[in-house]
Amino acid sequence: MAVKKAISSIDLLIQEKKEFRTKVVGSEELPPLIQGDIINRFDRAMWSMLQGDIEWLQAIKRQLLPDQHRTKIVCRHPKKDHDTDGSGQKYCMNCNANLPSL
Repeated sequence: MAVKKAISSIDLLIQEKKEFRTKVVGSEELPPLIQGDIINRFDRAMWSMLQGDIEWLQAIKRQLLPDQHRTKIVCRHPKKDHDTDGSGQKYCMNCNANLPSL
């Protein structure tokens, strides 16, 4: 399923952005403001930019997740909309939700 691959790619991007933010800034939190220190201002700007990227990627991921995973609603589409991917996982082609194997 293309959406499943997209979600895993987004998860990887989020993780890499978080690791890069920690390496560049040195912490996971916004550094305190130090007046007159240009490096501190750069760190804060970089942290804010990376945090914005992370939030956008998380918003995209929420939109890609099927309603079933966001609201715990079971798929009610007809069986003609159900299919199986290459690994044997059943899914609904209409709502893109994974279905339990019977």
